[in-house]
Amino acid sequence: MSSFKKFFKLVVLIVLFVIGAKLIFDIFYGQYSLSESAKLEDLIEKKEIELETITLENENLKEEISNLKNNEEYVEHIARENLGLIKEDEIYIDEDPE
Repeated sequence: MSSFKKFFKLVVLIVLFVIGAKLIFDIFYGQYSLSESAKLEDLIEKKEIELETITLENENLKEEISNLKNNEEYVEHIARENLGLIKEDEIYIDEDPE
């Protein structure tokens, strides 16, 4: 009976050692390790900044769409500035000659 107890203790000790080694490996090198957690935190921070930038850009675009739909002076300004359009009695002068 004594040899069975010794064998059982040895098996339990080996199992506990393997489980402990696996846990330590996972803590330092596994999918949920401390370094992976730090990488995920950095990625989350970058994505939050990107989200803020995109949200601001969307708000600006919504405002521009509203101006294009409701403000004829703004539409005229855009047409003059971007397309070089002029009124009937005006003369077009190119500010950036080639």
